[in-house]
Amino acid sequence: MIKKLHLNWQKIAVFLLICAGLVFLTHSFWMSLGIMMLLFVVDALIANYEYRRKTKKFFDDLRQEHEQDAATH
Repeated sequence: MIKKLHLNWQKIAVFLLICAGLVFLTHSFWMSLGIMMLLFVVDALIANYEYRRKTKKFFDDLRQEHEQDAATH
């Protein structure tokens, strides 16, 4: 079974523009690469935080509905 890869092209374009700007500003590919790696880590941490927050809210709502149903029966 082949999984499809879903890419956010807008995010990729923004990261490429930032990368090109960093290479232009720092005149060093390796420093730009390090900064981009840090940006990817920060992006992944933010995405993980948002996912956990959404799932926590979803399960909290489910728990409240279950408790309300249990209280009425």
